Amino acid sequence: MRTRTALLVLSVVALFALLTVGAFVTVGGYGDACGSSVPQDYPLCQGSLLPPLQLGPIAEYSHRLLASLSSLFLLLTAIAFWRDKESPVSARRSVYLAFLLILAEVVLGALVVATVEPPWLVTVHQANALLVFGFAVAGLAFDSRGR
Repeated sequence: MRTRTALLVLSVVALFALLTVGAFVTVGGYGDACGSSVPQDYPLCQGSLLPPLQLGPIAEYSHRLLASLSSLFLLLTAIAFWRDKESPVSARRSVYLAFLLILAEVVLGALVVATVEPPWLVTVHQANALLVFGFAVAGLAFDSRGR
């Protein structure tokens, strides 16, 4: 398996975990468990680097850590596809779109925290997250087909 494909698989798995934990945070009502004051509570949790040992803050903070990890994986994946000029064009475009959208997702996540979770913004945040995941999966499909 090529490095670019391995990174993309890792990105897709991390994004799936991110969506799952994000859904748990939303359904559990833990979206403001780390607080809503930027920058004191975002990216920190209740003003600390680590969350208190309670379910809500741990769930929300886990979501933030997975978001950071997913963003890093997508960045590395985009770089790998950019460097490998033999990769399928459709796969490259999908990966680049997923990476650009995850940057928007980070901003949306910060806005959700700062504005104390208005439902319309939480919906936009979730819809964009699904687009990120969808483009990453599409990139994987195009990459697999292009061999």
